[in-house]
Amino acid sequence: MPARGSPETTERDPDVTDHDQDARARHARIKTPRRYSHGAPRRIEGLPSSLPEPVRAYLDILPEGRIVGFPLAPLDRTGIPVWFVSLFLDDPFFVGAMPSGIGYGATDDEAIIGAVAEIAENLMPSLAVMPRNKERACYDDLVRVFGVGAVADPLTLCLPAGSPVGRGTVLEWTPAIRHRTGETVLMPLDVAATDYFELSEGYVPFTNLITNGLGAGPDVPFALGHGVLELLQRDGNGLLFRALDQGVVLDVSEGLGPETAAMLARLSDLGIRALPKFATDQFGLTNLYVVGYDKNPAEAPVPIALSACGEACDPDRERALRKALLEFQAARVRKAFGHGPLAFAERVTPPGYVKAFIQKALPSLDLEETRALKAMLEWIVLPPEDLHAVLAKTVYSEQIMKAFHTCPTTPAADGHERGAIACDRLTEAGFDILYVDCSPPGGGVGVVKAIVPGLEVETMSYYRIGERNARKLLERDHPLIRFGTATDTLLPVRLTPEALERFGGRQPLFDTALAERIVGSHYPLYREPESHHAPFRLQERGQAA
Repeated sequence: MPARGSPETTERDPDVTDHDQDARARHARIKTPRRYSHGAPRRIEGLPSSLPEPVRAYLDILPEGRIVGFPLAPLDRTGIPVWFVSLFLDDPFFVGAMPSGIGYGATDDEAIIGAVAEIAENLMPSLAVMPRNKERACYDDLVRVFGVGAVADPLTLCLPAGSPVGRGTVLEWTPAIRHRTGETVLMPLDVAATDYFELSEGYVPFTNLITNGLGAGPDVPFALGHGVLELLQRDGNGLLFRALDQGVVLDVSEGLGPETAAMLARLSDLGIRALPKFATDQFGLTNLYVVGYDKNPAEAPVPIALSACGEACDPDRERALRKALLEFQAARVRKAFGHGPLAFAERVTPPGYVKAFIQKALPSLDLEETRALKAMLEWIVLPPEDLHAVLAKTVYSEQIMKAFHTCPTTPAADGHERGAIACDRLTEAGFDILYVDCSPPGGGVGVVKAIVPGLEVETMSYYRIGERNARKLLERDHPLIRFGTATDTLLPVRLTPEALERFGGRQPLFDTALAERIVGSHYPLYREPESHHAPFRLQERGQAA
């Protein structure tokens, strides 16, 4: 479990780890990690002496270890509060684990709360799921025992195109909870798990483990709403931005609140062109994102900052834009810190921090996804003008304008209400909202992984695709989906018999070769290596030359 606080992985987007061999070795040595002892003082470095109560609540549930925090705002001229917080775990069980979080907001308190909450999101699911009993069986057998409503159908869970997994495949299962009724529903661990620590020894999941849908908050309803909104955000924009950017720019000349208008004006004054873009308004929610660039590319803190993106899905359009704008600015800093030169990161870290971080995370770095590392190594050596050119016709494209004030909006007083609105809209549309409760005992903090069969993520990175994304592509007459004869790269979309009937009994096929060509040099927008990994490897190469 490396530091999955690389949001775009989250606002975290590149949230995946590939170190199953290392995890299996750990399982053979140690069976249960240690918990944090509430009687011992927490070792905290770099955070303010007076911490907001939510930060204290999150810290109280984390395992033993040294907390190190520092602001990243000095790395960019936007100056919005961005904090990086990491947990150097004491427990040797988590070899290579470097849980960390990056938070942002209008104030330092907001940013610190977000950073520490992200650590809880990353770590608590492993602590909760690892000791639970797992069922080993196939869907068909479990349905015969527990009933069809008590088992998640793998054919509804957005399998990778061409996957051999079906209702007769033996999988490992863990309990989830149905939001609408509170019933227990067995969920494949392949989807429920967030890290390889949670898998039984020798178990190989049918897809890369991801953290989409994680949420944390003061209680489970808040955390669930947070996770569901993230799923909606990714489901709504996944085929409409990055390498598939449709160039729908929001015209914000009308209907903008004063705080958001001032933020946009300040960015312009700083020489930063911010582009708010529209993704979708499905379910009556505003789903948008913000990208942008320095008008003089040489003024970017480091070139990789030009790839920053902020995303949001919210019932309130104004809040959605505010959140995406803040995240866009935070992403500039996050990417510069995590993938810029090590000496650049050391401008804001305590002495020796970067070296200690890399040493602690090295076992996981060595097992990381090679495609993400290779792609990022190619990007971080580009001068800013060249990286701008890579993104110019996609990420920065401006094809049509859409008036911001025409986006749907529903007032919501707080996070509880926003989440409740999102859950209600999905339920009304016929979706079954499930979640794995990863909250620690005793209350005070809620942590969940939300799972909504039918919502789809990771189509362009891991070729996970189901009925909805297949239909979206067909409606656009996009060649990624077609009918005909399967080949080595034209793979069947794995669907239920009922879904196939809705396609007229024809089997839709996903063109993975075309997907790879479309993503091409844009892969670092989909998956990122661990913080400091690419510049560390680049520095190693230079020393070896």
